[in-house]
Amino acid sequence: MSLKNKSEHTPVQSEEPQEEKPSLKGLLIDLIEVVGTALVLTFILLIFIQPSIVDGRSMFPTLHDNDKLLLWKLGSIDRNDIVVFDSHDMENNKYVKRVIGIAGDEITIKDSVVTINGTVLNETYINEPTFNGDVSLTVPEGEIFVLGDNRNHSNDSRAFGTVKLNDVDGKMVFNLNGWIRSIFH
Repeated sequence: MSLKNKSEHTPVQSEEPQEEKPSLKGLLIDLIEVVGTALVLTFILLIFIQPSIVDGRSMFPTLHDNDKLLLWKLGSIDRNDIVVFDSHDMENNKYVKRVIGIAGDEITIKDSVVTINGTVLNETYINEPTFNGDVSLTVPEGEIFVLGDNRNHSNDSRAFGTVKLNDVDGKMVFNLNGWIRSIFH
């Protein structure tokens, strides 16, 4: 009888793990998942958020020329919101203004004093305290009354009347340039 060494019969396993080679099928599935996720996220963001760039000084000092804004496209519009809307002018410009009145509000502007439903509006955000344009109206249902913060250099509801809510692209939720200015001041 012969004695056999047990190690001779037991397969020796390598201590180094064997590398698995990626399969083409696995790579394609990963690529489709990444691209698909990116497309879905982009689509969702485009439904709810819209970028916009300020052109002009009608909202100075709140907004500056070339400020980059993000607009929220859903939800209600309230007093004091800053909105971007279609002007329906000859050049089909978009305007950015502050909402002063919503449906049912009685707006009066006399001698540079704005009142809403008989209450004087405290406007700490306007550029110049004296401006032209007397108004007396009630904002119709489905519309808003808007003014620029730089009243002496703004084409707003004093000139073209109320704005239909259907013409509003969205309300400002973020001002990239304003955020950067706040860091360095």
